[in-house]
Amino acid sequence: MYIYHMKRLILLVSIVYLGCNKLPLGEDELQSRGDFESITLDLPLYTSFTESKTIPLGTSQNLILGKNSKYQSRIILSFTFSDTTYQGLDQIKLILFKNKNFNNDTLHFSVHVLTNEFSELDATWYKKDNTDLWKNPGGDFEIDSLRMGEIKGDSCVVFFNYVDLSEIRNGKGVILIPQDTGFWSFYAREAGKSPLFYLVKNGVVTSIPIKADCHIVKIDTFPNYWENWLGSGVAFRNYVKFSYDTLLNDTRAIYGELTFKAKGHYGFRDSIEIGVKALIKPYSGFDTELGPLIALKQFALTDTIFLLDIVQYVQRIIEHPDSNFGMFIYLSPENYDIANLELTSGSHQLRVGYIQPPKQR
Repeated sequence: MYIYHMKRLILLVSIVYLGCNKLPLGEDELQSRGDFESITLDLPLYTSFTESKTIPLGTSQNLILGKNSKYQSRIILSFTFSDTTYQGLDQIKLILFKNKNFNNDTLHFSVHVLTNEFSELDATWYKKDNTDLWKNPGGDFEIDSLRMGEIKGDSCVVFFNYVDLSEIRNGKGVILIPQDTGFWSFYAREAGKSPLFYLVKNGVVTSIPIKADCHIVKIDTFPNYWENWLGSGVAFRNYVKFSYDTLLNDTRAIYGELTFKAKGHYGFRDSIEIGVKALIKPYSGFDTELGPLIALKQFALTDTIFLLDIVQYVQRIIEHPDSNFGMFIYLSPENYDIANLELTSGSHQLRVGYIQPPKQR
């Protein structure tokens, strides 16, 4: 009797197993190709071009000073002074610390007193805060410099006298302006190694708190709209859209390989990070609302072929074809350094690997 019941149970389990559909793909399977025999489809490129914008850099971890034939970057700082008279000081100095992740040059610069306040979070080459422009692009400052200096080694130290200190206290901060070709990158307050303004008296050091620090950048020539660029410092976002193919209806994406090529590069580091975000509204320019990050990958600056898997984006447009508003490819973060890539127009490809849903039994 026991053997009979066991045979009956095995038969029932077998019937149930054979009569059921295959298990649906889980989210973990969506992220990898696994051993699936997927179908490959190349989506046709609909359009690609560049959107550019001079962005605020006050949240950057770096303070960049320098210039060349393409870019110029200045550093602006403001301080919080107390009502102390600061008499009998032995030293008055400003120190900025080198970021060794960058390739830095020997650089001459001048220091000037700022004549207008600025907002760290909103200041750009053209704007001093969220609403008001500088009277002169690049900052408003006294024409006569407080000091001239040369940067080399692991830090930049600028010594001031009593007259300088009085002018700085009566002004709105200081601005560092490059005087020759080359670039230096210092740590900003956001990197945990803030510029320091020191007052030394009888061996006792008093640190004057930094109220705000940022760099402001200009570029001489923006890319043409119809070209394809990525850029940070001054932001270049590459807008790309692929046409949806109805062959993808009711399928499951296993991978979505976005590839493109670069024909030129510029920067002061050996590597860059490239990110991708999808537009969640119809395209309306640089500030079109974006969704969360869907891909982020590090590359060598000198790479010429780039590949990112944007399977999440592909699956979204499969499930919601009317949400195919395109995507922005960009250097991440856009405020970290000064760099750009010129992409080869027409080189964008999106290869999709997908599987059909299990057949009903």
